[in-house]
Amino acid sequence: MIRQKERGENLAKRTMKQSEMQVLKRELIYLAEKGVLSPEKTVEIQDLYEVEEKLSFTKTLLYVGSILIGAGILSFVASNWDIIGKLAKFLFILALYMGCNFAGYKMEKNYPKTARSFYYLAVLVFGAGIFLIGQMFHFGGDFQDAFIWWSLGIMPLALVLRDKWILLAASLFVLLYMTNNPYMSGHTIPYWTILWMAALYVLNNKIGFSRATAFVTALLPLVFMAIVFNSFFHENNDYYYVLGLLYVAIGAGLVTVRNKIKEVYVVLGHLVHGIAALTLSFQSAWPENWMYLPFSIVYILFVLYLINRGSLLSIIILCAMIFRFYIDLSFEFLPKSFVFIIGGLLLLGFGFYFEKQRKKGGRVHE
Repeated sequence: MIRQKERGENLAKRTMKQSEMQVLKRELIYLAEKGVLSPEKTVEIQDLYEVEEKLSFTKTLLYVGSILIGAGILSFVASNWDIIGKLAKFLFILALYMGCNFAGYKMEKNYPKTARSFYYLAVLVFGAGIFLIGQMFHFGGDFQDAFIWWSLGIMPLALVLRDKWILLAASLFVLLYMTNNPYMSGHTIPYWTILWMAALYVLNNKIGFSRATAFVTALLPLVFMAIVFNSFFHENNDYYYVLGLLYVAIGAGLVTVRNKIKEVYVVLGHLVHGIAALTLSFQSAWPENWMYLPFSIVYILFVLYLINRGSLLSIIILCAMIFRFYIDLSFEFLPKSFVFIIGGLLLLGFGFYFEKQRKKGGRVHE
């Protein structure tokens, strides 16, 4: 029993919502009463889980306070930038960054929430320092280039602190960097971001899976794919429908294998194929005007297939597709008053159908 307890303490606990924890406890009690599990085993299983920590009022005050302090200090420095010497500027930024980390380290044991706010302040100071030092020494380059170094600098801190919010910020900074105009226009490909993507994916699984970070991290390869595509066809707009079809295929693949991947990737798959298909449902997206119609028909059949499998998100996508064609056609043949009336009736019908399908339960719809 002692060895089992020690083994359980060495394992990283899996987080879950309070409602999910209550269901788990209820089921463990049921299994113990039926003799399927011993009381000791139910306690051991329950110790493997913990309720995910919510953002409390105290945390909100501390985090907002740290942001305001950081913004105030940096605003003061920026407003007096011209009258401060270069060495003084650099030493001030360095001292502020090290001081925030040192304060967080010293308060980690007794005041963990306050310590975490100092770490977040250090993250802000680090990023602002990159921009200010770049301006001070005239490093040049694009404004968004600083985000990649900001991301690189805070990823080790996210690993040490096992902090999901810092890692989320790092992934968002990479996304901002990759959406820079020189890359999106296809003039150059940031191959080195592949290392960032891999590191973010590994860290997210290592420090505790975050759905928000996973969603942003999964967006990065899609953006990278668009960059590569633009680098080959940036001078020819006639082939952009191919990229749209590729996104539809990727999204469809994610939702088709939904039982083998995490839920956040399934949601992303719905968004990807839904947005891409909605774009391709317009004539202007195709080299031949008639091509949008057979594509839209095939896609709607695919969405109906997903609905039959129990996907509520597919119902929303179907409603969007139907409403898109209704708006496109009705403005040409109907008075505006009828357009709005019938459109409102369609939306009410969609809402009723959505609610009806949702009430069928978890066994039928996700």
